[in-house]
Amino acid sequence: MLHEAAFLEEHFKSGMEFEPFVAMLPMDQQSSWVQRHGQLELSDSQLELLGSFTRDMKILCLTGPWCGDCALQGAALGRIAASQPERIQLRFIPRDDSYAELIISSMINAGTRVPVTWIMAEDFEPCSRIGDRTLSRYRSMASKALGPASGVLAAPPEDPVRTVMDEVLQEVERVQWMLRLSPRLREQHGD
Repeated sequence: MLHEAAFLEEHFKSGMEFEPFVAMLPMDQQSSWVQRHGQLELSDSQLELLGSFTRDMKILCLTGPWCGDCALQGAALGRIAASQPERIQLRFIPRDDSYAELIISSMINAGTRVPVTWIMAEDFEPCSRIGDRTLSRYRSMASKALGPASGVLAAPPEDPVRTVMDEVLQEVERVQWMLRLSPRLREQHGD
């Protein structure tokens, strides 16, 4: 479910940027976020791609600070947003009872999964909601859990951490093109 812009804006404003969010985590949880962030420097081509963005984006991530997939996707989003602070604003909200309305209304497959990330236009109009694990993570898990019967045809990635970065960046890029080609925003920006 994509929420209304006002609902997302309210939650975005109560969220935290990457560094303050990680700093407030208990030390045992900070380490995985810091480690993943260190592994995810952007390549020159990724920086060039992000530098070409012309539309402002808001990204809100509901996350479980203890969750390894959250740390990986959160660190990827942190790197992406830090490379384009004029265009991409990122906020994190921890999955706790104070955000129950957001958590319950964002269930995936009848469960309160994390991370759940909303990518929005500059005016908080929702464009995308992604949640739980990325495709490469699910393929890897299916291969391990189900063996040859899984039907997974793709080989495991050489660098699973970098592959998740690529998948997250592809979704951010997809939304950037959605925003760039939006008749509503093209009229608003006169282009």
